[in-house]
Amino acid sequence: MGKGKVLVLDSVHPDMIARLSDLGYECEVIAMDYPELLAGISAYTGLVIRSRCAVDKPVIDAAVRLKFIARVGAGMENIDTLYARQKGIACLNSPEGNADAVGEYVIGSLLALFRHTVQADIQVRRGEWQRKSNTGLELNSKTVGIIGYGNMGHSVAKKLSGFGCKVLVYDKYKQNYGDAYAEQVSLETLRQQADIVSVHINYMPENHYYINGSFIHDFKKQIYIVNTSRGKVLNTSDLAEALSEGKVSGAVLDVLEYEDIRLQNAPKEQWDEAMQKLAQNANVILSPHIAGQTYESQIKHVKVLAEKIKQLSLE
Repeated sequence: MGKGKVLVLDSVHPDMIARLSDLGYECEVIAMDYPELLAGISAYTGLVIRSRCAVDKPVIDAAVRLKFIARVGAGMENIDTLYARQKGIACLNSPEGNADAVGEYVIGSLLALFRHTVQADIQVRRGEWQRKSNTGLELNSKTVGIIGYGNMGHSVAKKLSGFGCKVLVYDKYKQNYGDAYAEQVSLETLRQQADIVSVHINYMPENHYYINGSFIHDFKKQIYIVNTSRGKVLNTSDLAEALSEGKVSGAVLDVLEYEDIRLQNAPKEQWDEAMQKLAQNANVILSPHIAGQTYESQIKHVKVLAEKIKQLSLE
């Protein structure tokens, strides 16, 4: 006997459909918009989503058969998880799936920033041969402060261990989380010692603009900032000002506060002054929310979520 229908709202790896079918679910892949989701969700036992629509209270109230919401990825901010759980709906995600991808992205981007790889490539393609001005820095001489020590933060720390960096970690939501790859410290100690700050915290109202001007200026040294979490945890205007002042020496931003619910950045004609400054700064690397996006991570997400759904079905 089947376990009901699952609505797959966004494009996912084909293995997801195969694995859910093996578990006894009937999958329907339909790219609904919000009104269509609201009208049709009552027919489904499960929902697989990325970032197409908000799963808010009206949707949850209409989802009279829904047993689980499976988010392909880590971020759950487009889902009212508290209300869903109150309604007995399990909320699942797969941060384990792209932890390696994010860790590799952070290190690769730092190396590119420190060694001027992007601008050197552009210069050589223009026929310029500027060796002295592209003298770089070595990652292994730096102290890296990681804020947030979940799957992503741990992956970054583990990979940094191969470079000989000193790695400090602070997580206000955990206790006794230090390990062989990172030393647990207070936020004050991290601010005193860090050369690089890599941000790996979830977005929630209390973390809105967690990285702001005051936070940045409390660091003893000039710092580099890497944000691969969510754009709205960092105040772009404050970062742009700190870059201009020299308090921040460089930044890697895979996420921007201007992204909408579908993780699309604001169009260029709508960029504010801060975004324009970032785009013109050679010491800033920007990318379109791709830190966790690899072919391998797509398969890992499927494995992680399918196993969680399987365990849910056994309860």
